[in-house]
Formats: sequence, structure tokens, C-alpha cells
Amino acid sequence: MAYLEKLQIDRFRGIKALKIHELKNVNLVVGDNNCGKTSVLEAIQLLRTSGSLANVYQVSRLRDSISVSNANSIFDNFICMFPKDKDEVCRISVSGVCNDEDISFELKGKKDRVLIDTKELSARKLRTLELQDSEIEADVFEGDIRLVYGNEEKTHRVSVNQYSSVTGTSTLDKDSFNIVYVAPFEHLKGSVVSRILKNEAYKMICVKALQLFDPDIEDIMIFKSDIGNRPVEYIRHKSLGDMPISSFGDGIKKVLALANAIARAAGGILLIDEVETAIHKRYFDDILRFIVKACKSFQVQLFITTHSIEAIDGLLATQDYDEQQSEDDICVCTIKKMADASYSRVLSGREVYENRESFGFEVRL
Repeated sequence: MAYLEKLQIDRFRGIKALKIHELKNVNLVVGDNNCGKTSVLEAIQLLRTSGSLANVYQVSRLRDSISVSNANSIFDNFICMFPKDKDEVCRISVSGVCNDEDISFELKGKKDRVLIDTKELSARKLRTLELQDSEIEADVFEGDIRLVYGNEEKTHRVSVNQYSSVTGTSTLDKDSFNIVYVAPFEHLKGSVVSRILKNEAYKMICVKALQLFDPDIEDIMIFKSDIGNRPVEYIRHKSLGDMPISSFGDGIKKVLALANAIARAAGGILLIDEVETAIHKRYFDDILRFIVKACKSFQVQLFITTHSIEAIDGLLATQDYDEQQSEDDICVCTIKKMADASYSRVLSGREVYENRESFGFEVRL
């Protein structure tokens, strides 16, 4: 099982000096809008591989994941990951301890404007730009990626310009450990049932989760459509019969997306961004209890972001602090945005629970 024990973000997007030295099985990242919660999840993903540029590209584009056209260029998304300060050197630094091994990621270099040879651009890009000259002026980043995991160290030379594309970027680097990220609107992408159906026992767990919304749901299936022989995901309902999942609300789709992600993250790390999206607060306690229990069964370390106080209370309710003497599976990290960067306060789940109970503690601030 991959288990991240410590995390330190020295420079990434708007975050500086974030330190969490005692991560738990369940880690809650909270705070106001635009304070850097999603950035914490992105930073963790930079530790995933042996420093491949493909992984950096993937992390940089996560916020465009539901965009139809990915309006920003690869270069724009890439440059936006660096903190905005007056330092001439662009640098990202993330480190931690995973499975008792030190791990760190550093991306460092300089941005410049130079002439590049159009022969280095893809034929598709040349057609799009309708370039005539053999050289063109462009913004360019030149630098290095350095990733350390235990005794293994890898360094890659990086060159990215405003005309770079994902096509042709090497993806051969093997992941050091399994990480699965769930975006706030992951449930809108569809195609989540196929993995669930491969495990009958887990499928029944997912059905029970769906029954939290509607007790008449009996089964999850995939049928082939009469049009184009395309697989279509269905839910068997006691009174409605077999209904396409697309005919149900977003809450049911979100739970299936989360269930699918837990299965994919088995033995690794699951990152859930804005868990409350598409789920009514009346279901928080039951859904979060399902997520925590399923992650424990599949040996998954969990990171959740939220700005909902009901979701925070629902997660704390998954523990029985009145009965537990000292054990605590929850870490709560509050991100606060200051004038020049985002900083953090870290508490145990027990500390938050006791202060919430006694003083109505506002953990998000």
C-alpha cells in the first residue's frame, strides 16, 4: 500500500511553506474558495512518477479537464504552476515521506523569449499557424526536473514553448505508486460502471451506496444499445424497471464515480476534490461513511478537499471519538490565503471534533 506520511510544499502555484508532518489514513483539506485546496492535491500528483514531463503536463491541465476546447495552451497551463513572484528563476518544490522513503520533486528553470526553428513544430501546428518563416519568436521555458524516491534519483531536461503539444511527449516512466484524482465534476464524464462490475462483492457495496438515495435501486448493469451496438450503463429499479444511468440525477452519478475511483486506487492514494459537489448535504454522513469504509477495505489513503462545514462534520462523524481512546484516522489541514501566498494550520480530527462540539469551532478559517 502506498502511504504518504509527510508532505511539504515549499513552492507550487500560490502555496508556500505548507507542512503536514503527520498525515493519516483520511486527510481533509479545508478552506475558503481559491485558497489553494486543489493545489495541494495537484502537488501530491507531481510525486507520482519518476519525473516525466507527461505527468507535469497532466497535472497542469487538470483544471481544464471539463472544458470542451481546453482554451489555454500547454505552455500557459505549465507556466501557471509556478508561484508568481519577482524571482527570475521559476521553481516548484514538493517533498515528503512515502512508505518510509524520502520523496521529492523539483522543477527549476528560466522563462525567456527566443527564436525557434519552425522545423521543430508539428505539421499540424504549422498548418494551424500558417507560418511562412523558418524561424519564429516564442516564449520558452528551459530547465530540469529532478525527482528523488528513496535511493533512486532521476533528472530530465525540460524545454517547453508556447507552441508545444502533448503529442510526442514520452509517457514511458512507470508510476512510483498509484494515485487517482477525482475532479469535482468527474461524474459528468460517464463510463464508470465497467470497473465496478468486475468485482461482484464491490458492486453490491456500490448498490447499497445508491440505495442511500433510493431504496428501490436493485442492481447496476451494462447493456448494448440498439443503436450502434454501444454499451449503455443501466440501473435496475424495483418500480421503474431498467433505466439508463443518464436518466438519474447527478448525486447518483457522483457516488458511482467515487466508487469507481476507490476501485482504481486500490493499494494507493485517492484524491477527491470538492467532495460535496452534486451531493445534497442531507446525504453527507452516509456517503462519507461509505467512502471511508470502502477506502479502508481497499487499502486506500484518502485526501478530500471541501469548503462545506456539513461535509467536515460528516467526515468527523465517521470516527467514534467518544469511544476511541487515542487512535485517530483523520488529519485536518486548513489552508488560508494571505496577501502573498497560502499557508496552513494542521490539527487532528479529534482536536477539530472536540472544539466543534464545545465551541462551534470554525475549522475553515
